[in-house]
Amino acid sequence: MAKNQLFILFVVLGFLISAQKATAQNFQVSLDGGVGVPQKDFRTQLDNIGGTLAVFGGYQLPGSPLMIGLDLGLMNFGIDRRDEPLSTTIPDLTVRVENSYNLFYSDLVFRLIPPSGPIRPYLDLLAGFNYFYTETSIRDRRNFFEEPVISDTNFDDFAWNYGFGAGTLIQVSRGSRGTGAIYLNLSARYIYGNEAEYLQSGSITIDENSNVFYDVSRSITDLLHIRVGVTVNL
Repeated sequence: MAKNQLFILFVVLGFLISAQKATAQNFQVSLDGGVGVPQKDFRTQLDNIGGTLAVFGGYQLPGSPLMIGLDLGLMNFGIDRRDEPLSTTIPDLTVRVENSYNLFYSDLVFRLIPPSGPIRPYLDLLAGFNYFYTETSIRDRRNFFEEPVISDTNFDDFAWNYGFGAGTLIQVSRGSRGTGAIYLNLSARYIYGNEAEYLQSGSITIDENSNVFYDVSRSITDLLHIRVGVTVNL
């Protein structure tokens, strides 16, 4: 599942870049990395900072400070790993079992930003959803990259969100005729998330009879996003 989400992020990024031929100067694309810090009840339940990778694509209305865009991101809150026999009948073959605790989020973004300039501060209003999921994978330990052999989503939940944010674009390359300008993107946003159920590192336990137990957490899912990335004007 995590690889599928990353694939979607990069497909969207490629589509937005290719669209610049038809909409020169009005498109903006960003690739950001950063952290997500749980807030309030979410922090009480999950005192763990998540790492995130996100793609943003926006269209600025001609002659207006208003930009409308879509933000897609993948966040990971932890990974549990253990080595287990493949089965009770094949105890001499050991595989690596990995539990990954993830959040995929998507938000419609309304952004107020100057159309041009070397420094472009902006304000965001956002609305969308959070999709929490836990993925269990069996990985090949002989492979340097430990590619998954089998994977499945064993727990998931969905919650609506909304929020606000602010940031600054700092120009590092001018480009030509208004297109191709490259910016350093610094941003922060506060996202109010509705109540959801989710698992976290240590939530999955297995007893001596191989029975699996889930310790499910439930709370509102407010998050503070802090991100750094690269933005290109197309």
